[in-house]
Amino acid sequence: MKSDFNMSDAFRIFDRNCDGQLDSFELREGLNSMGVHPTTDELDLFVKRYDTTGDRRLNQREFSDAFIALDSYYGNMAERRGSNHRYPLYRRDDCFNADTRNQFQSVWRQHFRSETSAESVRQRLQRMPYFNVNDAFSSLDRNCDGAVTREEFKRLIQSRGFYVSEKEATEIVEKMDRNKDGRVSFAEFSEELRPRSPVRH
Repeated sequence: MKSDFNMSDAFRIFDRNCDGQLDSFELREGLNSMGVHPTTDELDLFVKRYDTTGDRRLNQREFSDAFIALDSYYGNMAERRGSNHRYPLYRRDDCFNADTRNQFQSVWRQHFRSETSAESVRQRLQRMPYFNVNDAFSSLDRNCDGAVTREEFKRLIQSRGFYVSEKEATEIVEKMDRNKDGRVSFAEFSEELRPRSPVRH
């Protein structure tokens, strides 16, 4: 992690009116100023991924979830760091060094690629006549307690011949676990598999 990266400045790039909330328009404006030009679909998918309140806006906590490392040591470091803000700023992201700016842009582009790819899979599953969310969840929930743990995800993936590390299994749970209890409920699982944009043919 770059020593000048901090969540205060990252959020301020977009929150120009300082109201503590970001909508799609503010995100697009800030990203365009950084040289990143997402489509409307990409922006919508990003907001839907991290918006936990359903208001189609991101507060600082929701925004931070997209960029803070899962490793608590590094995550806390980025959140605790003070602002680098200095004037004049010729570009909004001049609060970061050039290398940090490039990496921040790369993370945004990776977010958009990942969300678009995940949506493509959700759309394909939706079109499969024999795919059933209940059956998919049951195949993961081996002890039938109504929630899927990191170990259960890991066991199923490895049974299909793929290696998955502890970190990767944790990231799967983190991505779906909306209430942050360390487990994925059926509601969270089905929400993750439901298409987030109009069904494509």
